[in-house]
Amino acid sequence: MLSMDDIKYIRRMHDVEGCSIREIMRRSGYHYETVKKYLDMEDFNNPPLPPKEVPSLLDPLKPIIDEWLESDQKAPRKQRHTAKRVYERLLDEYPDQVEVKLRTVQYYVSKKKKELYTEKSKGYIPLEHPAGEAQVDFCQFFYYDNSNTLKEGRKLTVSFPQSNGAYCQAFRGENQECLLQGLKNIMKHMNKVPFRMVFDNLSAAVAHIGSGKDRILTEGFKRFVEHYGIEPVFCNTSAGWEKGNVENKVGYERRNMFVPVPTILDFDQFNRKLLECCEKDMQREHYRKGQLIADLFEADRQAMLPLNPVDFKVSRFQTAKADKYGKVMFETNLYSSSPKLAQEHVYLEITSDTVTIMDIKYNPVVTHCRLYDKDGESMDWLPYISLMAKRPNALKYTGFYHELPEIWQNYLADLPPEKKREALLTLNTMLQKHDIAAAADALEVALDSGVKDSDSILASYYRLTNKVQQMQPMQFTNPYIKVPSFKTDNSRYDSLFNKEVNR
Repeated sequence: MLSMDDIKYIRRMHDVEGCSIREIMRRSGYHYETVKKYLDMEDFNNPPLPPKEVPSLLDPLKPIIDEWLESDQKAPRKQRHTAKRVYERLLDEYPDQVEVKLRTVQYYVSKKKKELYTEKSKGYIPLEHPAGEAQVDFCQFFYYDNSNTLKEGRKLTVSFPQSNGAYCQAFRGENQECLLQGLKNIMKHMNKVPFRMVFDNLSAAVAHIGSGKDRILTEGFKRFVEHYGIEPVFCNTSAGWEKGNVENKVGYERRNMFVPVPTILDFDQFNRKLLECCEKDMQREHYRKGQLIADLFEADRQAMLPLNPVDFKVSRFQTAKADKYGKVMFETNLYSSSPKLAQEHVYLEITSDTVTIMDIKYNPVVTHCRLYDKDGESMDWLPYISLMAKRPNALKYTGFYHELPEIWQNYLADLPPEKKREALLTLNTMLQKHDIAAAADALEVALDSGVKDSDSILASYYRLTNKVQQMQPMQFTNPYIKVPSFKTDNSRYDSLFNKEVNR
């Protein structure tokens, strides 16, 4: 068959230029019958041609093979029929009917398996969601922090379209660690794992969007879904309606669980309360099915996978190099490490809310709260106190000095350099296990007792932190103790001098 461009060329020469068939034959080079066929053609539809059924010597045995392969869907993965095993069984059980070689059986088994397992994974009716399937999305919300400052956060919602149930978790950002930690929190709460999760193309999971449904996933996300046996499904770009259930849930939760604007001092504690709120929200009737969402959600739970008993640690490692002050840059923020690590390579262990700096042997040095604002700095002065003790005169020019409680500033300001060095080492000892508030209390107790040396401050600290019972002063009923008087008689000694000494 000629291409449409060639057909159009032939018909144009005849209809527009008035060429005869012979002239068209000369100019196009096509045969008379070919030219006449396309000049007379009126129907240019292109109906699909049905595949030709070619009989095969394997046809009598195909129903038997189909039965074996269909029963394999209920068998353990490692105990299913291979094409070779099918061929061997046919030879053993139906030797008189086998008229083909192994290659023919292999072609048919491969084709049949694709039909069975493609139907299982993709054969759902549109807009009907199977039990145990989840949809996932992030959204923006606002909250007040411990300084009563309005901050922007991110809420992760996991909804279950079959029952219209949902759970959510709150984080300070939207990154891979927040995504995986939120999913893990929700799955641990349910003690179940959705067998399929529908995502949009968020960068926390998708490293590159290919053509069609092709996606290149991030390494951490691939490990997570493989660990829990989740099948991730991604929407087409700019097609949020493909996960419409979770899109609706995002707004519903924000209107009902985040109004008025919450104050969040501890995200872990707040997230535990969110899970309880989501459980309570399921005690209402489904908008269409006339049953409680909690009852419908049981069908979701039954269709989910069991939770992997091996815990998945949601963190990632990254290398970095400390500057001359021992500070490390991560994303757009600076984190302190230790003067010993200045100009050295370090490892960062990053979670959704912490950044732990480790030396080259993976020994933890300091753990910071992860910063989500830009161009911030987190400074932990503890590893620097030993260095400051060697240079006590520079203390008042450091940020550490101005962060100390006033009682410690006044105490250190009055000390000579040698005593200041001892005080800093004492402070370092206290800060190894407790915060600066405990050190301030210890200094206040010592000063109230009239002592201000380092040993006395440390003793006060141990007494306060170890909760040593205070000794009460001894009470006497009679404050005066009468001691009997003795009269000395020296005459007894004088009598000894009058006696002779035996030689």
